Amino acid sequence: MSPDALSVLLRAASFVALLQAAGISLFVALLSRHITTAGHGIRRLGVRSAVVALPLLAAQLGLEAARMAGEFDGVLDWSLQRMVLGSAAAAVFGARVLGAVLIAGGMSRSGSMAQATTCGGSLLVATSFALTGHTAVSPARWLLAPALVSHVLIAALWLGALPALYLATLREEAGRAGQLIEGFSRVAVWVVPLLAVAGVAMMLELIPGLAVFTRPYGWLLLVKMTGFALLMGLASANRWRLGPAVARGATRAFKGSLAAEYGLIVAVLAATATMTSLYSP
Repeated sequence: MSPDALSVLLRAASFVALLQAAGISLFVALLSRHITTAGHGIRRLGVRSAVVALPLLAAQLGLEAARMAGEFDGVLDWSLQRMVLGSAAAAVFGARVLGAVLIAGGMSRSGSMAQATTCGGSLLVATSFALTGHTAVSPARWLLAPALVSHVLIAALWLGALPALYLATLREEAGRAGQLIEGFSRVAVWVVPLLAVAGVAMMLELIPGLAVFTRPYGWLLLVKMTGFALLMGLASANRWRLGPAVARGATRAFKGSLAAEYGLIVAVLAATATMTSLYSP
């Protein structure tokens, strides 16, 4: 395995862990009034997701020198490592580590201060995505940075909600689980369209023309767009058919749909990690 390939794997895994932690913290902040017996398990999953992200982020940063050298021996080249520590990658690493620590610390406690801490950590994680890459250097940064941060926050909420809702169907009374699902659906109806709007705004600004779809970056972008379309189909089924059935005690189909959504989001994040690591528009 090459340093580039390993870097993509680490980046994808860190995206999943970080966004899941951030999304769970946002989910709890928005819907805590509907959560009773599942609350402890949901918070514990948020803490664990944030903790898992830390070694993934450290390994990813350490591997940057190997990518620069084109071989794993570059990890031991201290001149390259100093260059990495002075780069935007180090700033991204610092923001994400601090965000993960704030989420883990806040989710392990209760109260309004703890909730504010976790939300601050989630915002820091989302903001870190705008510190590097095309968004950071584009003349339209004033538009792209807010669009990207919003895009990441909404994606995180969607990802984090899936295991949280799964736990709720297992541990909450059927009526309470149904109320939680309905509460999340009311939020999703407003924020998910913004995910698409932000994505389209960034695509129109960054892509130079249709010729990009004949290259790997464009292919991966099509994978992301296809994944989003499939996710919207599953989300619609959950909103109108499978979710309401949970209140009547029918949870099997809903849990299967949540698992499918989770797999699709992981695939989209893997495509994103490959795009941001290896290709440019």
